[in-house]
Amino acid sequence: MVLVLPAQSVCNHRLKMTRTCWNPVVTILWLCALATVLCSAQTSIGASVVLDPQDVTVIVGERQSFFAKVRGMLSQDARLNLTTDHTDLVEIFPTSIVVSPGDGGFIDRVYEIVLLGLSPGQFDVDANVLPTGLIDDAAAFIRVTVANSQPIILISSVIGWIYFAAWTVSFWPQMIVNYRRQSVVGLSFDFLTLNLVGHSVYAAFNCALFWSGFIEQEYLDRNPRGLNPVLANDVAFSIHATIATLLTVTQCFIYERGEQKVSRIAWGIITVFIVVIIVAGVLVGTATFHWLDFLYVLSYIKLSVTLIKYVPQAVLNFRRKSTVGWSIENVLLDFTGGMLSMLQMLLNGYNYDDWASIFGDPTKFGLGLFSVMFDILFMVQHYVLYRNRANEKTLQEDSSTTTTTATSTTAQSNNTLLRVQFGPQDTTIIVGQAKNVTLRLHGPLSKPVTVNFTQTNATNDNAYVQVTPSTIAFTPPPSNFIDRSERVSLRGLRAGIFDLLAYLSPSSALVDQSQAFVRVTVAKSWSLISVSSVIGWTYFLAWTWSFWPQIWENRTRASVVGLSFDYLALNLLGHTMYAAFNCALFWNGSVQAEYLRRNPRGLIPVLANDVAFSLHAVFATGLIIVQCFFYERGQQKVSYTARAIMTVVALVVMISGVLVATGTYLWLDFFYNLSYIKLAITLVKYVPQAVLNYRRKSTVGWSIGNVLLDFTGGSFSMLQMLINGYNYDDWDSIFGDGAKFGLGLFSVLFDVLFIVQHYILYR
Repeated sequence: MVLVLPAQSVCNHRLKMTRTCWNPVVTILWLCALATVLCSAQTSIGASVVLDPQDVTVIVGERQSFFAKVRGMLSQDARLNLTTDHTDLVEIFPTSIVVSPGDGGFIDRVYEIVLLGLSPGQFDVDANVLPTGLIDDAAAFIRVTVANSQPIILISSVIGWIYFAAWTVSFWPQMIVNYRRQSVVGLSFDFLTLNLVGHSVYAAFNCALFWSGFIEQEYLDRNPRGLNPVLANDVAFSIHATIATLLTVTQCFIYERGEQKVSRIAWGIITVFIVVIIVAGVLVGTATFHWLDFLYVLSYIKLSVTLIKYVPQAVLNFRRKSTVGWSIENVLLDFTGGMLSMLQMLLNGYNYDDWASIFGDPTKFGLGLFSVMFDILFMVQHYVLYRNRANEKTLQEDSSTTTTTATSTTAQSNNTLLRVQFGPQDTTIIVGQAKNVTLRLHGPLSKPVTVNFTQTNATNDNAYVQVTPSTIAFTPPPSNFIDRSERVSLRGLRAGIFDLLAYLSPSSALVDQSQAFVRVTVAKSWSLISVSSVIGWTYFLAWTWSFWPQIWENRTRASVVGLSFDYLALNLLGHTMYAAFNCALFWNGSVQAEYLRRNPRGLIPVLANDVAFSLHAVFATGLIIVQCFFYERGQQKVSYTARAIMTVVALVVMISGVLVATGTYLWLDFFYNLSYIKLAITLVKYVPQAVLNYRRKSTVGWSIGNVLLDFTGGSFSMLQMLINGYNYDDWDSIFGDGAKFGLGLFSVLFDVLFIVQHYILYR
């Protein structure tokens, strides 16, 4: 059967067929034209070659590979010739590579190149392209370091971290000396002022070069094959140095300072520096200087300050014929850091045959030697010239401590002594309100005695509390054995923290007064106490929960890529040391007894929540480390630097254990060493994670929830200290002993850095 269509239908059908066939043809032609344009555009870009990595270390007699990566459009064969001006230091295999274009002229290939170390040195290897202009070879170079020995590299790294730690910790002994003496007499204000200026400009220089992409690019434009000279530890040290020096300056406004003040000479020097900075700023504003030049000016000021800052302290010691007030521990740590710094330079000079970096440009070595010479001068002043010059206050305190210890020892050796006891031994009172404590007299009594009261750190005209009655008389019973308790009313007069002491008159060596005290806290407001307590529990919970966002993120991603293994290892080590310290002081009776023997009126500083937090921290950190064995981790591993730090810590712990076993140390000293390790790790543990984020230009894998909770905890902790400082009029606990506040501020600053990295730099 034949179907005959009307003419109009046939025409319409053909029209539809024509349109249907025409559309694909036009599309194909259009795509071909677009491809031609794209190919032309890509050809105009051309190929590029990159040598990766751009920093290679080779050991003499060993081989090390790197890669030449060629990618892009290539119209003809090209040759890469690998050359160096130091053929006596390294052999290159192969020295020439032929690069041929692939299908369609596009190439994406990787070529392996091997270096054989012949002799130590530092130099560049270049990949020259022939014919020239065919391939972009701007990144076709590597920096090669040929070393004599891998162990020396490791030793140099360990030495570097040790002197970094020594210089970092060196600021704190001076603050501790000031706090214990309640005085800054003997500490040169000129030295402090110049030191603050030096560290401030140094911190500005480091922060700008480390974090400002604009300035970093300007540096790289001037040094096309250079590396940013500022590392994360430089930034951390300079910021910490500025904060620590500021805390020391703050102590000068709180403690006794005598007639000391900043001299006119120091003010004149500082004025000159300010004028120089202003002029440099104006030159930047008028486009005569670049910002990098401005920062170089700051670095020159830092160098100038280093040359002169110790002079005022040495002169002050000479004039006083004494080093009392100037911490010798600060000097010893600075001396250790300086000596190890120079030792590292000498080791590197030998290992890389790079003596020119020491003696060719002697600035760094010379400044280090200059500082060490001043440290030697201070040691001579302290241990030789003025070694017997102690101030009267120190001698009196030593005598008092010796007498108290001897009396306490005698009392404890005889159970038949008359005991004077307060209960409770810790109480809180509000200004204007009264509270009772109980005084108990227990033991043999053959003649009448009177108990008198005294308040530490107070005078009769400036007492913290009104004590009622002011004296209590005890008459011996017929049995000559007394067991009697009396209530003592304490009415708050002014805020403060002090000890109320009870002592018998007439005094006797047969009286045990080891518990004849009560620690009294006079507060301005119960409301502030409640607020402080709420804040305390808030930051306790924030810090406790801060571990879990990281655990959850690892589980969600099934990966730990982006989480620094160095940070994890150091964090586990720090929390383990902290947990051991807390558990020993909280549960071990012999360690507690030793602590109370050294601090007769002290209270055990470890509470149940400290133990709970530290054990939980060890558990949570251990759980995160377990995740690292199950989830994707890429090429990450614990670095040699972190392993070296842990090795040093292990040696310190082992040596401390040996000292305990030989009777040189007591167990309390051993656990104090663990706490010092915890403090040291807190100063350095965040650095690896910050550096990893910086290198990856990403915070993926590093939980921002962890950071925000830690920031909350740290901020609330410092807020609580400030509230307590006001409520108890106890600013000394913050600025007098700045370790806790300083460490909290240090951690918060790192949290701020992580927040900036996450929300601004790499968002």
